[in-house]
Amino acid sequence: MKITKKGLKILIVEDSLLIVKRLWTLLSDMEGVSTIAHAKDGNEAILLAMELNPDVIILDIKIPGKSGVEVLPELKTKSYAKVIMLTNYYDAYYKNLCMKLGAEYFLDKSNEFEKINEILMSIVPVE
Repeated sequence: MKITKKGLKILIVEDSLLIVKRLWTLLSDMEGVSTIAHAKDGNEAILLAMELNPDVIILDIKIPGKSGVEVLPELKTKSYAKVIMLTNYYDAYYKNLCMKLGAEYFLDKSNEFEKINEILMSIVPVE
């Protein structure tokens, strides 16, 4: 699934359709977002990241195939995208690990979902 307009390209890597729909609604209404793509697992995430060359990747830790933690370093070597980890596994261990592996942000799905908008607004290039 993909929407294309002019502006920021975002890849969502998430297997929960409820979360994907919530993100899709948030992002599709946001000014400055051009492309939204969705990968349901780690392998698809790598392929889409190489095809799309996104500006931002929103990545869950628990996804089918390779986990978000396994995919993160590979995504960072193949892309210059900023990575927002969005997870239910919000603890110091995973936060420290993901930040060490290259994630720029680490958010709790339950309590920090709305911060995505603020983060993306800080990334959108000013014309």
